[in-house]
Amino acid sequence: MFPNESQNSHLRGSDIKFEAFRPRLLFCPLFAWNAITGGKFISIFLEDLSPNFSEGMIGLTLSIQYAVVAVLAGWGGRLADMEEKQSVIWGCGRLKVMCWGVLIGTLAFLGHGLPQMLRLDGTLPDSEIISGRKLDVVDDNTIFPWNLELAWHITMRVLWAVAFVLTAPAMDGLALVHLEAIDGASQSDFGKERMYGAIWWGLGSLAAGMGIDYCGFGFLYGMAVVALELDDDSFTNSHANVEKIGTKDLFLMLCPSCYGSALILFVFTFSIGLAIVDNLAFIFFEWLGSSNSMDGWTVVFTVILELPLFYSSPVLLKRYGPGKLLLLAGTAYVIRVIGYTRRIYCKGDPKGYHASAQGLLFAIRFLGVVVGLAAGGWAQENFGGRIMYFASGCLVFVAMVILSLAELCRDQKNTEPYDSLESNSLLVKSESACSSASGFADKSTETWVRNLKYDSLNKYVKDW
Repeated sequence: MFPNESQNSHLRGSDIKFEAFRPRLLFCPLFAWNAITGGKFISIFLEDLSPNFSEGMIGLTLSIQYAVVAVLAGWGGRLADMEEKQSVIWGCGRLKVMCWGVLIGTLAFLGHGLPQMLRLDGTLPDSEIISGRKLDVVDDNTIFPWNLELAWHITMRVLWAVAFVLTAPAMDGLALVHLEAIDGASQSDFGKERMYGAIWWGLGSLAAGMGIDYCGFGFLYGMAVVALELDDDSFTNSHANVEKIGTKDLFLMLCPSCYGSALILFVFTFSIGLAIVDNLAFIFFEWLGSSNSMDGWTVVFTVILELPLFYSSPVLLKRYGPGKLLLLAGTAYVIRVIGYTRRIYCKGDPKGYHASAQGLLFAIRFLGVVVGLAAGGWAQENFGGRIMYFASGCLVFVAMVILSLAELCRDQKNTEPYDSLESNSLLVKSESACSSASGFADKSTETWVRNLKYDSLNKYVKDW
């Protein structure tokens, strides 16, 4: 498949043929890699590393990790775009940044095992100590005192966060431009392509859970090395000349109206709730007596139920719009977490800024993740999982009320269907977060927030 001539007016080496690929070839191995090195098992993985990793300490560690993501996400996307513009071969700039991110992330994950390797007696703390949560017990026969070991593990998670910042925006930006270049495909197919990544996310989580049960947490180290191998195919083509757009201009588009502000508030609040479920749920399940294999199966069942939403997301958006779908996602979340307590593509980024816009959206989402992990870990340690999940459900419910009011006001002012809004938009179709200048008001915000369907319906915060 060759890109349209109108999309690529200046080729870098017209004698070299270009062939676009389906993004699923990227999503499958990268989602599996992320399920191992940064998935739902990270919380109990940290808990196993030391008896002093309490729920609150784990939540604080992960909140620091995602604080780095929130701060550097925009930089990671811009770095990928700049490398792409300087690359002689089309596609290799973002691909290079993505590969470096995967390499750094794998090394950071393997680095967690260094303190254990340096213990003088060569053994981990007693399993009874770990399960008993005896915070006053510290293994004195170790080269690393606890405060130094804690700093080391936090450093490894920060390094993994830098790797995520390099990998995720570059991957999405690369996927979008290839969808744009494939005959018979469009960027509205982004959700369908990501569906394949979700399948591998579930398979990776299941393999990790069963491997931990049979081989221990050291099994994750071997899986991380296996998942490191990526396809390094080269592609040729170039970008048309584009106007330089700053981060401020990218951000100003997000909140041009009350409706846009309500959407952003909901995304932020929803990210708080999702962070609690995606990062701390397995600790709660462990308290309920679940095995790691059963935890892995919960991810598989979740993915199975998500697949129809991935496939039908373009139709649902055209019929109901992003606001109503976000409300539905919030309702499902509230039911989910309240149940725990009762049981023992922005389409508006300019050409050449796909990864930059995606990085800016990551920054907004992960600010919510930071708050959710820090507050959720503290609440789970001090008040228990039931109260913590009940509080998170109430918080998301309040955000749902605000978004519902904004949605009602919007419906009264504008009765034009969402698909006609899309056809009348002057913005370039894209699945990256947001972008362009700041004067597009409400319709532009609706076009941008179309990408949020992948976050709200499919829990993209940790599914990537």
